[in-house]
Amino acid sequence: MKPKLSMEIIKEDTGELTATLHLKLSKQDYLPQVEAELKKLQRDAFIPGFRKGKVPMGHLKKLYGDSLIMERINKFVSESLNQYILENQLPIIGYPISNPQNKPFDVEFDQADEHEFLFDIGLTPEIETDFSELQPIKYYLITPSQTDIDRQIEELRDQFAELVEIESADEEAIIEGKVFEIDDLSSPKENGYEQFIRLDLKDEALPQQIKDKLLGIKKDQIIDFLFDSAEDLARFIRIDFKKAQEIHLNLQFKVSGNFHKKLPELNPDFFHQVFPEQNIETLEAFRAEAAKKVHVDFLQNHSDKTFYLAIMQQLLNHVNIPLPEDFLKRWIAFHENMNTEEVNKNLDKFVESIRMEILRNYLINKAEIKINEEEIRNYFAHEIIAANFPYFQYNNDIIEKITQVVNVAVDEAMQNEKDLERAKNELTDVKLIDFLKSNLPLEVIEIDTTTYIDSLSPKQEDKALEEQAEEKTEIMDNNTENQKTTDNYE
Repeated sequence: MKPKLSMEIIKEDTGELTATLHLKLSKQDYLPQVEAELKKLQRDAFIPGFRKGKVPMGHLKKLYGDSLIMERINKFVSESLNQYILENQLPIIGYPISNPQNKPFDVEFDQADEHEFLFDIGLTPEIETDFSELQPIKYYLITPSQTDIDRQIEELRDQFAELVEIESADEEAIIEGKVFEIDDLSSPKENGYEQFIRLDLKDEALPQQIKDKLLGIKKDQIIDFLFDSAEDLARFIRIDFKKAQEIHLNLQFKVSGNFHKKLPELNPDFFHQVFPEQNIETLEAFRAEAAKKVHVDFLQNHSDKTFYLAIMQQLLNHVNIPLPEDFLKRWIAFHENMNTEEVNKNLDKFVESIRMEILRNYLINKAEIKINEEEIRNYFAHEIIAANFPYFQYNNDIIEKITQVVNVAVDEAMQNEKDLERAKNELTDVKLIDFLKSNLPLEVIEIDTTTYIDSLSPKQEDKALEEQAEEKTEIMDNNTENQKTTDNYE
């Protein structure tokens, strides 16, 4: 707990939403600390012409006294202002600014007298709103489209496909084998690099020159220089590029098997294999269950944000939020380093932003939203797992094994102030949106992903599709790495 400061502060109301804080400073508020600092300097300072600890106090005061006094006064005034505002729970806009009638502090003249500092503050108004008076707001609940469900089912079939060995690789083959480093005699290098890999010749990302080398290859055959460049090696084997540059010309690939995927039929046996806890017998029931595995989070988040902005705008139009305009102009000029013309030109934008922030804080208080440390840690953990282990985020056994790794990353994130602020804001927004959905008159509209994207403006659609593509790309990029990573946790 911070010690109570002794400075006398008086609040003078100068308008409905403005006030001036009078801070009365006496020399007893700062001189004891200045004297203590000078004594410390006298004890520790190295000044030419004097032995350590023997510098006369008068000489130190002449050298450092004025600067120490001003430094102490500035710190004391700042701390006193902040403490007064917090203790009195003043709902200020921005921060205090110096009153035009302030007299500069003169070290020589003012030390013998009391000095008064004046700071002007702007106050946020008290607001209230009745949600029942609002018109119903459209809220789009995103559901998977039939195309999404078809794609999900094909992914499940691919996931549960049986690998059937074939003699030689064709254009649909999956080839398994080992990449290993060789020495100058083309023999496996002792303690050299080696890695098991699986290559799908149907993968469009796989360079054609690599596919051409592999077509027709049989089990136990060896190929020199499968990867023509360090870039390809680093990309498909997922090793450090510098390491790839060192070894890519000294690698061989030995085939351990060629396979075709035999996709399962859409029958009850497959349904039970995918959803063993469900008693699914029909394709219709299977499609309904598969739909639950379709990730529509990226579009639902987009819908939630659109809903949030729409309701906030309606509330801004509905709720009276007066602001102290003259104070705001002075505060903006000082804070943004703008002249009068620039302030007037940008005033509406600042006013809108401040009104939005006041409304948001009002709703947060109304909803009694609090964010605790456990929620923040869970937020970071989910974020880390989703980014690095996307295919395992629902596998409790794997999650349990990687908990220690995740916790280390969470601890690091908890030390980053920007990450903490981002997490708090996002968690607050989620709770705030849930509160608004629960307390506002809504017109809930179920809409599938395709229809929702089609309903967006071209600019919104591009952004939504970009977010969708980024999420899918991130998942795909991590898939191979995760398959290798799990070997360490089995």
